Amino acid sequence: MEFIQHTIEWCRGEIFEGKLSILFGIVILLASLGYWKFGSTDAAKAMFVPLLMVALLSIAIGAYLIQANSKRITHYTEQFEQTPAEFILSEQERTAAFIKWYPYTQYILFGLGILAMLCLILSNKPLLRAIGIALLLLVLYMFTLDHFSEERAYKYRREITKQLES
Repeated sequence: MEFIQHTIEWCRGEIFEGKLSILFGIVILLASLGYWKFGSTDAAKAMFVPLLMVALLSIAIGAYLIQANSKRITHYTEQFEQTPAEFILSEQERTAAFIKWYPYTQYILFGLGILAMLCLILSNKPLLRAIGIALLLLVLYMFTLDHFSEERAYKYRREITKQLES
């Protein structure tokens, strides 16, 4: 397989992840609207805005992943056709730059998860508890997104290394 195919495969994985993010956002949006329309308790009514924010954020992330990676496929293909060796070296630098952020992202998400649980444990106010629940949902979504992105990044990084060694 030519190296550019690995690059395109990586971008398509990001696009697929973007589509799943949009689907997740739509499901959460529907749940949010359900709480708004049918919620009869203070806790149910408080869920509307936090869930709406999670939904809009995941839809925005998904749309960005789809849009950005669709453009990248064309751009990367053109770059590879012009100067394959330089393209592979630039991909090595680019992946090294973002791979180092994965542990930091996980620490941040862990911290947000702790904050969310504190909102649930230490408060009896419906809005703070709703924020905690929505934040936990967001953290779970982001951990999932980050996990598959990290796996794809390391797989792509191995292909870059193979190309540079041959």
